[in-house]
Amino acid sequence: MVTGAAPAGDDRGGRRRRRRAMGPRRLRALGGAPLLLLVLLGLAEAARPGWALEDVTAQLFGDQAFGTVAAFGDFNSDKQTDIFVLRGGTELIIFLADQKEPYFKPKVKLRLTSVITSVVPGDYNGDSQMDLLLTTRLQNQTDAALSMFIFWGNNQTLNISDNFALKKTFRDEPLIMDFNGDLIPDVFGVSMESAMPEILIGRNLTWHPVPDMQSKMHEPHSHAFIDLNNDFTADLFLTTESSNRVQFETWVNQDGNFSKPKHPDPQPAGVKVVGQSVFADFDGDGQTEHLLPACDDEACQKSVIYLSKPRSGEWFPVLQDFTYKGTLWGFVQYNPTPAEFSVPITLHIGDYNMDGYPDALAILKNTSGSNQQAFLLENVPCNNASCRSVRRMFKVHWDLSDLNQIEGAVVATFFDIYEDGILDIVVLSKSSKSDLAIHTLKNNFEADAYFVKVIVLSGLCSNDCPQKRTPFGVNQPGPYIKYTTVDANGYLKNGSAGQLSQSAHFSLQLPYNVLGLGRSANFLDHLYVGIPCPPGGKSTRKQEWTAIIPNSQLIVIPYPQDMPRSWSAKLYLTPSNIVLLTAIALIGVCVFILAIIGILHWQEKKADDREKRQEAHRFHFDAM
Repeated sequence: MVTGAAPAGDDRGGRRRRRRAMGPRRLRALGGAPLLLLVLLGLAEAARPGWALEDVTAQLFGDQAFGTVAAFGDFNSDKQTDIFVLRGGTELIIFLADQKEPYFKPKVKLRLTSVITSVVPGDYNGDSQMDLLLTTRLQNQTDAALSMFIFWGNNQTLNISDNFALKKTFRDEPLIMDFNGDLIPDVFGVSMESAMPEILIGRNLTWHPVPDMQSKMHEPHSHAFIDLNNDFTADLFLTTESSNRVQFETWVNQDGNFSKPKHPDPQPAGVKVVGQSVFADFDGDGQTEHLLPACDDEACQKSVIYLSKPRSGEWFPVLQDFTYKGTLWGFVQYNPTPAEFSVPITLHIGDYNMDGYPDALAILKNTSGSNQQAFLLENVPCNNASCRSVRRMFKVHWDLSDLNQIEGAVVATFFDIYEDGILDIVVLSKSSKSDLAIHTLKNNFEADAYFVKVIVLSGLCSNDCPQKRTPFGVNQPGPYIKYTTVDANGYLKNGSAGQLSQSAHFSLQLPYNVLGLGRSANFLDHLYVGIPCPPGGKSTRKQEWTAIIPNSQLIVIPYPQDMPRSWSAKLYLTPSNIVLLTAIALIGVCVFILAIIGILHWQEKKADDREKRQEAHRFHFDAM
């Protein structure tokens, strides 16, 4: 556990007070800094943007801001994340990132005859090019079985005639994971032909039963492929069902084999409606926690978010108060119908203020009316007894006007729009059209905090990839990232995250992880990256990097997979506003010093001229 004072990003008033108190200290540190420097620093400080959100939808999409955002991924391998959008139920459009407005342009289109329910990018045949797995169902039949197709990527294009049908229909959307540790995504799901889970192994695309998994899977599920025991090897988390009660099973990966849990963990006592499980290092201790949004009554009048430590079975509420100005809000229940878009109760996780503690976005509904909006849940220090053992809790931001004014919101998620390490917000809302409206809000966060952005590639190739292109565009499930550093107060600080741990029911996870570092500009002492282990593997496949520069993007290529010491990492620096402030201060000091030097030089020259005239005058009288 990290001990000591809470990070400086936790309360805005305290940060402003501390910032004002730094003025005299800066003066002393600079040895009586020139007034010009202080003025420049004051102007730069005052010019910093606040925590407001700015609607930039028109800049990003122009007049194309409609449809359902289904997934994110770098489809054309240009190191910029593209957006996969569904329209009309049957059409998939890939908006490729561009350098000119609108910054996302519809370039790749795919139309089917059935309704597309989900999109999962990945390299399913091991050729280091992005493919797409699509799940579909018959039109106007929300309870129909799901079909799955894989459309093969070829030179960053898609061909509707070049696809692979999985030949089975499914009860629920699949979990994309790396079951055999070869870094080629596999498909985990329950088909209509069998009550037990099956796995489609990537590359050879053959079905295999999963031994010992006999529990009934809960629908809609929230399975995950993420490290839950802190050994840098992804485990398998399953949401199962027994006697109409949800249970959670953690199949720990031991030497590449998933071991059957001794007993499942039950849902929290008193819960009537269970949402989607999500995972995050909630308290900044370097270990992943299980977050569960739920309702304590059938009508979701009493909403709550629970947290559980891995394999503990004990639940702690981290948010219970959903009341604002006398109005009670709550989660929106899952109600799939052909006429209305609906998703299960879920949280979308991201560190929007870069303080090292992940925040969340949630859709809440006015329980006494029909108003439905997106809200930001900030991760703050615990202030009540129920969450004291966790030390953290969620606080609802009821007053973010640009976010809360979007009426009829149905999905809200984080997305780094400008590839600058600051997480922005994407919201989908009901509109007068048949498709949802897309809103993108830029996060104008004060840039006095730092981050590291990490993406782990497949490692199937490095410098010998087909067509000589490094596979930046391949979404890879399963890698686990952890860092250790020292915060601004001198305390040890940890953080961790799993990459693409969930894939079903619009999980909308990003193909990278943005880890906040708070206000400490120190180098990262250690950054660890681990990848899934194959069956029979006797050692964890993990590599460590030291002295990582903050505000940088690290692209890790785990090649060869079984030789972690040979893995390579490409570092891309993202300068923050503090660099500009430093440059302004430095220029101000230089200009001031040069001015002083110029004045002194001018005065010395005048004195020299006066002395020469006096000397010449004395010589004249001596000559007489």
